[in-house]
Amino acid sequence: MKNLSLALLAACAASTLALPALGMELTETWRLEGFQMPESVIYDAANDRIVIGNMVAMGAEAGENGYLSLVSPDGEMVEEQWVTGLQDPRGMAIVEDQLFVADNMGFHIISLADGSLVETVTMEGAAFPNDVTADQDGNVYISDMFNQTIWRYADGAASIWFGPDEGMTFPNGLLAHDGQIIIGSMGADMGENFTFGTPGGLYGVDMDATDVTPLDGATEIGAIDGVAVIGDTIIFNDNPTGAIYGWQDDEAVELANVGAGGADISAYDSIVLVPQMQQGALIALSLTE
Repeated sequence: MKNLSLALLAACAASTLALPALGMELTETWRLEGFQMPESVIYDAANDRIVIGNMVAMGAEAGENGYLSLVSPDGEMVEEQWVTGLQDPRGMAIVEDQLFVADNMGFHIISLADGSLVETVTMEGAAFPNDVTADQDGNVYISDMFNQTIWRYADGAASIWFGPDEGMTFPNGLLAHDGQIIIGSMGADMGENFTFGTPGGLYGVDMDATDVTPLDGATEIGAIDGVAVIGDTIIFNDNPTGAIYGWQDDEAVELANVGAGGADISAYDSIVLVPQMQQGALIALSLTE
């Protein structure tokens, strides 16, 4: 990876839109370029750094050339190839001192201390392990988008936890929040190149995995890739359009747009992190009143 550059907000940067009901707006603060198909990102609070996954190329034929990079909170490259040998690395979650990373092989458990591989867990029968989240008890959830199921890793074993469900199709983004798993659906009637005849939206599943409920105001809104939270506001994004939304009190409003290819977002403090696959960039945006 060469010619990494850091640029402040400019005329060509992501647009900024206000969220009138909350008196907030989302503004780009920095951008780091030079990544290879970045799909997911997460803030490692214990080590005050950002981990970003580089897919490099999609599909099993691409081999195990995916890798993870480390970036500082102010947008400087720390280590370009921190963890290597991954196959299309996608969603990530942190439990204590371990990083969980989904890819075509299932998911990997990686030591945050030194980047070493602790274990690779296969998900027998899974078609497309995608996003990852963890609840307050340390249980880890993985979306299998093409099989339209959610897996859970608990007590050292992975199994299907929820789905398929007729009301929720092509689950992608996951967020453990407020006693439920919030799921971002890509939509229904999938066509070529991840296009969908019916837009997806947000759904909530209770921790007993007995019921799925659409989130009012956030249904049929787009092909949802990532889901995050800042305070009482759920942040989610539509990959094909690049729109980033804020949802609260049964209303979703567009906050910003980073262009087509905005992938699995993450958030910490007041910062939203967006891996931009088509631009090969990591974008940081600040949510302000």
